[in-house]
Amino acid sequence: MASEHNMDDATYKSQVNAVWRATGILSIITLVEVALALWWIWVYDPMGTHGKFLLNLIFVLASLGKAYFIVAEFMHVKYETRALTLTILGPLLFIIWFIIAFLWEGAEWLGNRNFWTNILGG
Repeated sequence: MASEHNMDDATYKSQVNAVWRATGILSIITLVEVALALWWIWVYDPMGTHGKFLLNLIFVLASLGKAYFIVAEFMHVKYETRALTLTILGPLLFIIWFIIAFLWEGAEWLGNRNFWTNILGG
């Protein structure tokens, strides 16, 4: 039973190198995010007068990229068949859509509540 999990030295080294490469890439992306945030706060907008939409967009895109990379490399989805990959990614897209839809709907409810509170004087 134990012999089923044995691998040759070249396979082991290639897998270790892949883990270190992935860790390095994720670390570099994280360091760039932290440096960008500190630069934004200390250099570009120390008084907080500029909007942070662009900064937040960069953070969201970098986080999505890191999440994709983690799922692809460490969860081995990149090495699976296309059908299994779509089985995992399809529901994920629906979950993201649900989150956006619920946030959108919540903002509408808040807007309606504020509107009717002002109208009715409550």
